Amino acid sequence: MKKKRIKKEYFKKSIRKNICLLTIPFMSLPQQFLQYKKFYKTINALILQRESSLLSKQVNIFTTNVDIFSEIALEDTGIEFNDGFHGRFNPKYSIGNFKKSYYKTSLHYENTSEIPVFNVIKLHGSVSWCTEDKNIKLDKDLKLVKEISNSSDDKFKENYDKLMIVNPSKKKFRDTVLNETHYDLLRMYNNELEKENSVLFVMGFSFADEHIKELTLRAANTNPTCVIYIFVHDDSNDIYKELKDDAKNNNIRLLTEEKYNFEKINNFFFKQLNKDNQKLEDSTEINQQ
Repeated sequence: MKKKRIKKEYFKKSIRKNICLLTIPFMSLPQQFLQYKKFYKTINALILQRESSLLSKQVNIFTTNVDIFSEIALEDTGIEFNDGFHGRFNPKYSIGNFKKSYYKTSLHYENTSEIPVFNVIKLHGSVSWCTEDKNIKLDKDLKLVKEISNSSDDKFKENYDKLMIVNPSKKKFRDTVLNETHYDLLRMYNNELEKENSVLFVMGFSFADEHIKELTLRAANTNPTCVIYIFVHDDSNDIYKELKDDAKNNNIRLLTEEKYNFEKINNFFFKQLNKDNQKLEDSTEINQQ
């Protein structure tokens, strides 16, 4: 009974509200949604300034959030993104669908250039995932979430357990497909951190997930060229300090100048974008003189 009560509370606070994202007009969505849009637009603009053809213009968004805020925000901004699904009428999820580069050719001169693409990698699954014949399918209308919301008390647990999400508990998995996908995505996370000169920005994550914490620390210790920046919202969190102290390469940095929320993080990146634009303008003026 206690587990059922916890699931009901978690569903009410974290899952059911996703239905509103499909029905509320974009302009009426909460302030948090606008911060998502600002974040993706700013990072997209920063990546567009990358002139080297040796580095791809891909951005990996690793998230433990199971909501659909990122997908809705990216779609609304028109920025290219990859959520792991392939197919238009019957989309199926596969790890192999990630890491695709996108190029655009101009209409008149046929100049080709790579454009930024965001890989949205949901380590804990998503409310928009459902399983069918050992495949993960896209439930874009959130039919299962709606079904759970309308479930009678005796049917709630049965329907809730169909969700393709990692529950916040020690016994995380009931579904083999989700289990395999989860560990495939964690390997992907680890592999990206082990690449030369990789950079990870951590936002709104406490590292309470021990598996992700261990993978992050191990990557920091085995790859001295990797740098990890953690935006600290609560400086009383001892896990952040432990991570920093245990990183033998001194490559985990705690950003503690402010209590960083999403808005302040956006301002941090936006300032960097403005700084880079100013350098470009100054350089142009010098060349013209």
